[in-house]
Amino acid sequence: MTTTQEHFEGIYDIPSTARYLLAARMAHELYPVRPRRLIRWIRNGLALPDLATIPGRQLLITFEDMISVRIIAALRAAGIIWPKIYEAERWLRKETGHARPFATEQLWTEYSEVFVDFRESLIAASRSGQLAMDIIKQYLIPVAGLMFEGGLACAWEPREMVLLDPSVQFGAPCIKGTRIPTRSVWGMVRGGDSSELVMRAYRIDKRELIAALDWEDSLAA
Repeated sequence: MTTTQEHFEGIYDIPSTARYLLAARMAHELYPVRPRRLIRWIRNGLALPDLATIPGRQLLITFEDMISVRIIAALRAAGIIWPKIYEAERWLRKETGHARPFATEQLWTEYSEVFVDFRESLIAASRSGQLAMDIIKQYLIPVAGLMFEGGLACAWEPREMVLLDPSVQFGAPCIKGTRIPTRSVWGMVRGGDSSELVMRAYRIDKRELIAALDWEDSLAA
């Protein structure tokens, strides 16, 4: 059985994680995520319990940690109150045995509760595992951009055509379907190379180039 420690390989610092979460926000995701807020979540033990006692601000977190805080930010943006998030994570951690259940279980919400498919049933995790009616599935909203394999989050697409995969380029943002870091493309263009030269050099098309540049411009902002 694949474990989370075997599966997740990317390592990220707090400022980079905050920039990724900010740049990835959808139009309806208005909950701001900044380094101090992420550090506070860690200090409170939410989603990252084994890091809660580490002193200092220079923390490194794994891909699964980053996905956990991504889920939390998306739930907060959807209006889910903190007690519901705490209860959903507590129940999922107990039932699944995973320290990072938000990174291992695909979640949905309808702006008041947190739901998960668990043992072939729809469960309201934020209500301590209460069984929900399958008919409400059509009204649920998934946390977008995550890809799952074998029950584990294996990649995150924060923007169209931009992918973070912990097994590719150590988890750095890359143009989807390639091993080309978006930062490499952005650096060449901002350094004065023409778009045509960069596209030829990396064998990418204009849509891929624009996606990489837009993403990196968002990070720089």
